[in-house]
Amino acid sequence: MFFSRLSRPADWQPFLNAPVFQKSLAWITAHVGAFREGTHELGEPGWLAIVQGYTTQARELCKWENHTATIDLQYLIEGTEGIDFIGVEKLGEPTVVKPEADAQLFAPIAGPATQLVLGPGDFVIFLPGEAHRPKVAVGTPAPLRKVVVKIPVELPGLP
Repeated sequence: MFFSRLSRPADWQPFLNAPVFQKSLAWITAHVGAFREGTHELGEPGWLAIVQGYTTQARELCKWENHTATIDLQYLIEGTEGIDFIGVEKLGEPTVVKPEADAQLFAPIAGPATQLVLGPGDFVIFLPGEAHRPKVAVGTPAPLRKVVVKIPVELPGLP
């Protein structure tokens, strides 16, 4: 898991130097203020930016998820969102597997998890094996807008 702010490239560029991360963040930077809802192809099969909006929910209503073939780069456009994360091995077996969406869903757990709070301009990257639970309300449920860039695991090494 990697967390930073888009407005502080000096903090993240040394660590996210694979071209696919640089190009994904450049796409987000180029579209700030003009994001169109929907799915946008970014130049390679499976490399997508999904611009979406939803209302956050109480933590107990949110689902744990993991991806095995894609990396999630999640950027918050507006609103506030809690996202919990934990090693997938602590969740047991998936209760639902959706291969077409590269999604594994898990039952709730009673144990602790790390909690993040994203505000506008924040982004987080989840690798396969880093289960996460998005959509968590921080206080009262509220609307938000975000971009989720889906990066196939084989792309970070490409020029």
